[in-house]
Amino acid sequence: MGFTEVMQDSQRPHPNFKDPQSIFDLFNFVVFEFLSLSGSVVTRICEGDIGITREEWQFVAMLAKLGEMSPSDLASRTTVDRSQASKTLRTLMTKGLVDRHKVKGDGRRAIVRLTLEGAALYEKFFPKVLQLHNEILQDLSDEQRDELAKLMSALHLRAKAATESFKPEHSSARRKGGSKTQWQSKKLRD
Repeated sequence: MGFTEVMQDSQRPHPNFKDPQSIFDLFNFVVFEFLSLSGSVVTRICEGDIGITREEWQFVAMLAKLGEMSPSDLASRTTVDRSQASKTLRTLMTKGLVDRHKVKGDGRRAIVRLTLEGAALYEKFFPKVLQLHNEILQDLSDEQRDELAKLMSALHLRAKAATESFKPEHSSARRKGGSKTQWQSKKLRD
């Protein structure tokens, strides 16, 4: 049984962001735990109710809001890993939810957009996601929601800056097996 099942929600201490003492005080862990809870509901709705993945939903929702764009621009706006973006787009095209066409005058570039079926799916599904959003935030006043939005925007900018400035000491060499190979080679040396 995991920590979240053992510890009753009312007994859980607030994370100590000022002076973290454990993983439970780290912002990324707290956000990840939150996303695991609320995101699982979205995943069940996506997969169970409409037959698409959460990643596919992100692409549909972005195209519905922002309009047509290049596949690389679309991938950069979502949390879908760039290596998965092409596969996700191909699946959406196979399902008839997204259309892809070449840019006139530049055969190397493409633009993707929602089909009528994709737009209809968005119109049908977005109210369910909005209902979950409102249920999660129901205990916050309008002022608290505004403040949370401002804080999240500031944290997003800070995370972007940290991503650009903070570099790990060693590359994980993901294309060569990542951390798995690091542990295997250590085992061989011992």
